[in-house]
Amino acid sequence: MPVDIVCGGQAGDEGKGKIAAYLAYKDNYDYCIKVGGPNAGHTVFYEDKIYALKSVPSGFVNKNARMILSAGTYVIKEWLIKEMQETKTEDRFIIDPNCVIITKKQTLSERQDKRLMKKIGSVGTGLGTAVRERIERKKIKFAKDDPELKEYVRDIPELLNKELQKGKKILLEGTQGFKLSLLHGEYPYTTSRDTTASNFLSEAGLGPKYVRDVYLIFKPYVSRVGPGPIEHEIFEKKELAKYHTKGREIGSVSKRLRRIGLFEEKAAIKAIEINSATKIAITHIDLFEGNENKKLENFTSEAKKFISRVKSFSKIYPYPRLALISNGPGLMDVIDLRK
Repeated sequence: MPVDIVCGGQAGDEGKGKIAAYLAYKDNYDYCIKVGGPNAGHTVFYEDKIYALKSVPSGFVNKNARMILSAGTYVIKEWLIKEMQETKTEDRFIIDPNCVIITKKQTLSERQDKRLMKKIGSVGTGLGTAVRERIERKKIKFAKDDPELKEYVRDIPELLNKELQKGKKILLEGTQGFKLSLLHGEYPYTTSRDTTASNFLSEAGLGPKYVRDVYLIFKPYVSRVGPGPIEHEIFEKKELAKYHTKGREIGSVSKRLRRIGLFEEKAAIKAIEINSATKIAITHIDLFEGNENKKLENFTSEAKKFISRVKSFSKIYPYPRLALISNGPGLMDVIDLRK
């Protein structure tokens, strides 16, 4: 043991990539797993470069960690290979034989579905089609079927269970956010799978007994790509410009400007309960003016007020503690309260 999980507490885009990268680098995990599909990108600022990752785990920044794609991962092969080369992880990559390769036919089928693209807001990667065809038991392409990926293929559950027996540490990086969960989110404006900690474990081939901590990520506001509910949406152009520039609130896959709204406490509490969050991370605190790269004691009153609000969530079972505060875009721009 142990396994730690990173989950999104809102509608995606919370900064899971930043937090997963920081944890992998700081806590020296042995394995970093990415589940889900390429319809959600995770952004990592590392060594003067910006990585918008759709397949490679954000934990690639830890050069001692092995990168894993599980049976619950869906990839576009060309994107995956390009990212492996960019992150220089080819020699430490392992892929489950049942990891699904999204075909061009599946991508085209999804993009031709006007209802999915316009009403639901799909980004058109083909993930939804691939998931549906897998459920329907149609012929789909797995990593084990691809000669180019053959050298990376290995039974992931068998490997991880043996490694856990040896005391190895695993970081499981979830994708998207709680409000987008097919089961618990704001249906029909959801993704094609459940986006909570329990499902991430299942997708990775791991059981709940191994879990140590579940990190739930929140921003001081909510962002959303495409249609779907936002309780208190912001429409004022000057205010939105701050989020779309400094906050980089542009879809890393869709390239669409994200819609922005005020923090939604009711949804946050539900996310804590269903994910069984034990630790909370706050990102984008620097969107409050005057807080970038500042120490906690030097934060503005507005930022301190939001932090106090999040700390009050520790009264909700299973009593999660505020553990991390990201105060800038860089990998190490984090206030670590776990010390």
